Amino acid sequence: MKDNLNIMLTEQHLGEESERLILEGRKAFQQASELMAKQATQRIDIFTYDLDKPLYDQITFIEAIKSLALHQRGISIRILLQNNQRVQNEGHRLLELARRLTSKIAIKRPHEDYIDHAENFMIVDNTGYIRRKAADRYEGEANFCDRLGSKLLSEFFTDVWERSEPESTLRRLYI
Repeated sequence: MKDNLNIMLTEQHLGEESERLILEGRKAFQQASELMAKQATQRIDIFTYDLDKPLYDQITFIEAIKSLALHQRGISIRILLQNNQRVQNEGHRLLELARRLTSKIAIKRPHEDYIDHAENFMIVDNTGYIRRKAADRYEGEANFCDRLGSKLLSEFFTDVWERSEPESTLRRLYI
C-alpha cells in the first residue's frame, strides 16, 4: 500500500487530480506536503500545533517555500501556530525563513477560541489540502484538487487568522 501511495503522490498535480488520498505515517505526510508546496503559485496557509519538524523543517519543503516566496509575485504564506515552545527551544528553518521574508511569510497565534483546535492542515492555492485529524497522529488525507473542501478550510482559516494576533514572541530582536 505504501508503494502505491508513493506512486499515486508522484502522479498528483495541483488543480488536476481530485482523488482523495488517505495518508498514514509521517513519510506520507512529508511527501504530500513537499509535493504540494512545490506546486503552489499563490498561497499556502498552514494551521499547525507546533510547526511539525518532520513536515515543515525539511530541506525540500523549505526550498519550495523559499523559491515560492522569492520568485512569485503576490504570494502569501500564512501560518497559524498554536504552540511555539518547541520552535523557540529547538529552532526551525521555516521560522528563520519567515524572519528574513516578513513581507511574504506571516505567523500568528490563533485566537484563544481556536488554540486547542485538534485538526492540523495545509491549504495550497485554495485548491488542494492536506489534513491531519490530530496534531499528534499522522493520520488523515490529501486532495490536490478539491476546490470546495479547500474553500471551506480556507474560510475557517481566514476567520481564525483575522481574529488572531501576530506571534510576537518569535520575532528576532536587534539591539
